[in-house]
Amino acid sequence: MSFVSATLAAVLAIKLAAFDASLYLLTLAGLILLHAATNMLNDYFDVKNREDRFDVPTSRYRPHPLLTGEVGGREFLTMTVTLYGLVVLIAGVLSLVRGPLILLLTGAGLLASVFYTAPPIAFKYRALGEPVVFLVWGPLMVGGSYYTITGTFTVEPLLASIPIGILVLLVLLANNMRDADYDREVVTTTIPILLGVRRSLILYGALLASTYVITILLILMRILSVYSLAVLFTTTIAARLVRTFWAGVPDDADPQTAKLTLLFGLLLIAGELFSIFTKY
Repeated sequence: MSFVSATLAAVLAIKLAAFDASLYLLTLAGLILLHAATNMLNDYFDVKNREDRFDVPTSRYRPHPLLTGEVGGREFLTMTVTLYGLVVLIAGVLSLVRGPLILLLTGAGLLASVFYTAPPIAFKYRALGEPVVFLVWGPLMVGGSYYTITGTFTVEPLLASIPIGILVLLVLLANNMRDADYDREVVTTTIPILLGVRRSLILYGALLASTYVITILLILMRILSVYSLAVLFTTTIAARLVRTFWAGVPDDADPQTAKLTLLFGLLLIAGELFSIFTKY
């Protein structure tokens, strides 16, 4: 997901004839490290707060070394802090090229990352996880990457980021719909707990449909090229997901949504690259 956000920004930079491969690769590395650190800190606090237990779906479909005790809590936290340190190091290098604004953008990402699950804010446990994820993987990551690569801010990358931001939001919403019954046991507030799973499924379907509508609007606004209509090839997968979830949210609801997000993002990027090669 971080690859898609950063690479979409890079492709938009190529269209502006302001692409710098070294800045793109360094930005991509920093974002992937930040994503990894966020996931690890999320696991740390989920285990600490008993969000993650042996009976929850998360422990059944993916490895969870902290939960199983393969890695100790202190060692796990040390690795997480090390990843954050590498992110800050990369941001420092990039700031030498693009100035102190890079540090401000990185600071915003770090705050969202750390306080996604860390007290006293803990966005995830206050039904604010989805909006934060949208802002980070959408406007902040795409817009910030675009600035890092080009040295300029424009509204186009922010608008182009909206479908990707929504899709990443849906990965979290799918996770929270699946875990709603388990989250209630530890008094966690999420959107599916507030709305109920059925209303959340309606929201999921509506937001998923909106990504295609917004992409078409962005094409009509000439922010994206007509070749970005390639994302419509994923509509059958999206429709199948909604039907599957309506019958019963599966244990792997979030990775299924993440696969759709990746495919949608790759087709969007491919469409924009094709428009560059065809000069359309």
